[in-house]
Amino acid sequence: MTVMTSTSTLDTIREEFRWCLGQCRAPVIRSIGRFALEELIIPEGKYRGERFRYNVLPFTRLWHREIDSGRWTRHALTGSVQGGKSLQGYVLPCLWHLFEHRESVVLSAPTMDICRDKWTTEILPAIRAVPRFAAELPDTGAGSRGGTPEEIAFRHGPRLKFMSAHGGDEKRSSYTARVIVGTEVDKMDRAGQVSRETSPLEQIESRALSYDDDERRIYFECTVSIETGAIWTEIHEGSDGRLVVPCPECGGWVTPEREHLLGWQGTPSKVAARAAAYWGCPACGATWDDRARRAANRRCELVHRGQSIDAAGHVTGEPPATDTLGFRWNAFNNLLWSTKAIAAAEWSAARAPDEDAAEKKLRQFYWSIPWQPPELDETPLDPHAVADRKAALPQGILPADTTHFAIGVDLGKYQSWFFCLAGRGDGSLHVPDYGIIENHVDELPLEVAVLAGLREFRDVVGHGWGWDGKATQRLPDRVAIDSGWLPDVVFRFSTESGGGRSNRYLATLGRGASVYGSARYNAPKKTGNEVRQIGSGWHLSRVPRARSWQVTYDCDHWKLAVQDACRLPIGEPGALALFDAAGSRHNKLSRHLTSERLRRVFKRGKGEVDEWEKSGANHWLDAAAEALMMLDFSGFRSDRSGSPTPDAATGTRPEGWMSQRIRKKARR
Repeated sequence: MTVMTSTSTLDTIREEFRWCLGQCRAPVIRSIGRFALEELIIPEGKYRGERFRYNVLPFTRLWHREIDSGRWTRHALTGSVQGGKSLQGYVLPCLWHLFEHRESVVLSAPTMDICRDKWTTEILPAIRAVPRFAAELPDTGAGSRGGTPEEIAFRHGPRLKFMSAHGGDEKRSSYTARVIVGTEVDKMDRAGQVSRETSPLEQIESRALSYDDDERRIYFECTVSIETGAIWTEIHEGSDGRLVVPCPECGGWVTPEREHLLGWQGTPSKVAARAAAYWGCPACGATWDDRARRAANRRCELVHRGQSIDAAGHVTGEPPATDTLGFRWNAFNNLLWSTKAIAAAEWSAARAPDEDAAEKKLRQFYWSIPWQPPELDETPLDPHAVADRKAALPQGILPADTTHFAIGVDLGKYQSWFFCLAGRGDGSLHVPDYGIIENHVDELPLEVAVLAGLREFRDVVGHGWGWDGKATQRLPDRVAIDSGWLPDVVFRFSTESGGGRSNRYLATLGRGASVYGSARYNAPKKTGNEVRQIGSGWHLSRVPRARSWQVTYDCDHWKLAVQDACRLPIGEPGALALFDAAGSRHNKLSRHLTSERLRRVFKRGKGEVDEWEKSGANHWLDAAAEALMMLDFSGFRSDRSGSPTPDAATGTRPEGWMSQRIRKKARR
């Protein structure tokens, strides 16, 4: 029996058969370079909506070539801003693995807010720009109505998982993927306080550990921060690749850096800087204009650590034994910027009010090199030199031209330390006396003993200090007593010694990096019911619970001022001199005054911070800082400042005797 089959049925069978054959074939995976040229639409910036092409940023060809080589498991990318770093290191790998390899991807960032921004402003627009990709966006469920869920399931199978550095470790420990793509990784390279595991970056990368080394694919991109940051470490411990270009004059292959941008230095204006700028060949010094720069970049090559390149452009030598590709470019390679624009940025930075901030911006955003924070590192004071700073006056005698006189007291358990300081008519400082107050803690309870010691010292103060050439005695204008320890004792003593704002004996409280457990000093903005007077690194306030007054001051500021006074030549405004004494009399004092050293350092997660290094006892330094602050409180000014008296309306004082240079260093 013959079965007749219609033509339409045969056509259907043939179509089904062809589909089956097609499904039996292994899919052809395009290289990332071909994928970028055929599929990638620029999602933002100057070329938004246009197809990606190599002639805009020629170094991207080398980045793609290295990824396609299959040599590297991990890929670390950095470069100048607005140079396609996020597009090449974050967006493109994500799209390539999602839609070409059809596999799930983990996208990581410091916070979910950054994940959301990257998704909505870069990745999603790039997906929607390609109809075939847009068709795979989910119609229902997570990601179908906007927002940034933790996971998006695409219609063709793969998933996009978002992970941030914030939150507990469990947020990053329950997902596995072959592909990890991370941005701003320098903000994820240290574990948080709530974490008992490794850093968030390491935890996220561990999501791919179930795959063999040659199967995993990790991509990290970030602007360079500091030398110990994650991206700079990855690059330099990885292949440490550098871009080289041929010089049109000598033919040598060179890597132009910041120091090779010339001509703009010394020009009188930004316009002149733009006009004068050019590049100098690092090998022969030949001058390159923008046209030569572009031509050289179009022939750029990548050389890894240990490799070399010959005159014909052939790279020789084996790359280092590492699984990490380190890839970096700088402003010279970023053809989105003209030489004129780069020179204008350099000229402006050299004249910026905040030179440190401007320099940081140039290094990180233009030249892709780590920021090296300046350390506040004064030349160390020599204790012997301080001990020799003597004036021709004996102990206990004030100079005849003394205008202001103050004492600082630093409390201790067994003894307290006092430091006397006189402000002279020529603006200089003289130390007529210093010493120790004994506290008889072996005979009395602690608080009673300290209070008794202060009372005995008050009797000494009541006798005053002699004046050179005068028959009368001089009492101090103010006596500052540290209330950071045993505040109730200090408030009681201040109250019983007179009380009120005009009291000779005032409680003080130091704030700053040099005070253990203390926060940085924050100056109040205005006076009120509690804050009655605001000065230069200090303010006077009422302490209601103690029914007393207290001067809170910037301890870092005034300690630094004391040490600066020990550097100035004796006799100059602001310079400090000691009373005359034989032999080693001042050696112990000088060790106290030089026992602390302020340095500005960069700490991860905190930025630039002031940090004091302590090498010994510092009690007289604390007392000296109090005394100097009290001179300013009392109205002492050096001839250098010419500052007026406190404003009658606000009670605030302008800058005191201390120079603007010292204030900038102490409070920067």
